Order: sequence, then structure tokens, then C-alpha cells
Amino acid sequence: MLGEKIKKYREEKKMTQMEVAEVLGVKPATISKYEAGALEPNIESLKKLAELFVISVDELLKEDKFDVSKINILEVLREQKSMKLKGNLYHNTQIVFAYNTNHIEGSKLTEDQTRYIYETNTLLTEKESITNLDDIIETSNHFKLVDCMLDVADKDLTEEIIKKFHKILKEGTSDSRKNWFAVGDYKELTNEVGGLNTTAPKNVVRDMRKLLDWYGNLQKVTINEIIEFHAKFEKIHPFQDGNGRVGRIIAFKECLKNNIVPFIILDKDKLFYYRGLFQYQTNKEKGYLIDTCLNAQDQYIEMIKYYLNNK
Repeated sequence: MLGEKIKKYREEKKMTQMEVAEVLGVKPATISKYEAGALEPNIESLKKLAELFVISVDELLKEDKFDVSKINILEVLREQKSMKLKGNLYHNTQIVFAYNTNHIEGSKLTEDQTRYIYETNTLLTEKESITNLDDIIETSNHFKLVDCMLDVADKDLTEEIIKKFHKILKEGTSDSRKNWFAVGDYKELTNEVGGLNTTAPKNVVRDMRKLLDWYGNLQKVTINEIIEFHAKFEKIHPFQDGNGRVGRIIAFKECLKNNIVPFIILDKDKLFYYRGLFQYQTNKEKGYLIDTCLNAQDQYIEMIKYYLNNK
């Protein structure tokens, strides 16, 4: 914004609005309006400003390139969460995340239905349509899960946090009424994913602590380490159900904690995502999963630009 640039250059030269006004031959209130964006300087004033700041007029008028790396995304999401307003990055993250992560796992709710649940706490259905109650509960639970994740995003990842994520996701579902299903705790029965064996129930505690020890001792965490943690977590598959969604919310959390642009795997990319996990977990090729996650990161960057580039 031109007004912000005028203010920035003025402050860099340690000049007051009155001093700049004297150079331009205008009132101090005019400079104040320039900086607030309430008034645009004419060409003569632009030339005088450029000469004063020792830059070209083109440089003064050039729009700054939007730099996502300079944004504290966690801070933005937390602030918007507290504001409880619609039509911002937090609001859209809730809807896009809940719809896609649940749809990957078989939910039949549409994105419009997901949005309607979030915005009105009601469900929009077609006449005589049948909706699985678990789809509704897990969608609503995921909204709570994102809020919880934002609350603890800057904390070190622990078993306690991971189990809390699972508890929030699965609470009140039909699974929670099964005697053998542990909500908020590790699995009691053997499971598998994509035809691959997972950690036996008796070894889950051991493997999870080993994974968390490895991750906690990293000198530096980049998106590659977060993706590697995700692949290893899904290979363990510590919970009876909900591992994919818990794993993806962990990845989002850890990106925010390490000031990395997070990613949301979209349902349309789930086949690439599944192939990537399979290849990563069988030690065949890491590139598929990394590329899928980086592509998802690019998509989230576009979302950030859409909602924050006018700031």
C-alpha cells in the first residue's frame, strides 16, 4: 500500500509528518491522510516524496510482493478464532480441513453441508436422503479438534496431546460405544492400513515413544521431518480408527509450531496421498508423499494470499 510505504520511508528518515509537509508545501493533515490511505498524492507530490526519500517514483509506487514467510500464521488463526467472524482464513480453514480430511476417510457429507454445519450448527439435506450420524458428529468434532490444536500448537508434541486429539475426534461416535474401542487411547485390536501390517497393540507404546523421542531430539524441524513423522505415525497406526485424521492434524500443528506454512490434503488428491504413504512406508520412494504434501502446501499458500493479501 502506498500510504504504508510513505510512512515507512518517513520513519526511516526519522522525519515527522510536519517536516514532510513543509517539504511538499502541504498541511500535516494531508500527510496523515496519505499514510492512512484516505488521500492519494498527485504527481508533483509523488516526485517530491521520491526525491526526499532518495528513491524513484516507480519504486515508491511499486507494490510490495506478498511474502507468506513473514506472516505468523498461528498468530493470525488464533486472533481470527477469538474474533468469531466469518469469511476469513480461520473460518475457511475449519471448513476445508473438516470436509477434506473426513471425506478422505469415507464421509459422505458435501463441502456445502460441512460449511452449513459449521456456520449454522444445522444440516442441509436433500429430501428423503439418508445421512450417517457419525459423519455429522465427526465433522462437528473436527471443528473442536482444530480449535484444540490451535490452543496447543506452540507446545512440544506429546503422547498426551496426541491422545487428546483422538478423544476429541471420536467422542460421541458409534465407535465410542464399542467395548473394544478405546477413545483417546491406543488400540486394543490389530489393524492394518493399505494392506500393510501396523504395529501390534502390545508394541504401540514402545513405538510411539521411540517416534516421539526421535522427533523431539531433532536439531531442526523442516517440512521434510514433519512429513517423515507423519509417515511413521501412520505406519504405527496407534489408534483403532481415526489415525489418518489425527496424523494430519498433528502435521498441521507441527507446521504452525515451526513457522512453516501448513498443508491440508484435499480429497481430490487422496490417491496420490495414499500412494505416497505406501511408497514412503515400504522404503521405495519418499518423493511421492513429499510432492503431494508440498502441493497441498502451495494450495494453502493460495488460501492465505486470498484472505490476507489485502491487509
